[in-house]
Amino acid sequence: MIRSILACATLLLCAACASAPKPAGSWISFATLEPGLPTNRYLACNPSICEAAGNTGDALVFASAATDVAAALVRLQPDAEQRTLPNGDIQLRYVAVTPIARFRDDVDVLIRPTGPDTSQVAVYSRSRIGLSDLGKNKSRVEALAKQLDAELAG
Repeated sequence: MIRSILACATLLLCAACASAPKPAGSWISFATLEPGLPTNRYLACNPSICEAAGNTGDALVFASAATDVAAALVRLQPDAEQRTLPNGDIQLRYVAVTPIARFRDDVDVLIRPTGPDTSQVAVYSRSRIGLSDLGKNKSRVEALAKQLDAELAG
């Protein structure tokens, strides 16, 4: 009996890992994210975007138009969902899957045009399960910044 249960659980887990991941829930509002994030999340955002969040990691700044930054992010994350907000901000979201354990983490990105050729990017990365991410979400945001720099430079 226990073997049957374990076999079914294994099949369900394999099916979940093989399926195309989709972001969980509805689009987030960066303006209403609150301070005191759990230890399994990371937010890089300035108070001008994340008004209620208090002190967080700094937002990313690029010497590129918001549309160019969004296009670069889509090249890096082809499954990202994208929408443009009425104020001109571009919001994207996607699911990052950890390589070994195949945990699914949600990543939301807000790109705010700050000039014709400049933009500010807020990133909110969070684990779906667990009490701690062992720094994975922060390292993901830092890696994304480097990848975007390289993508926009080349």
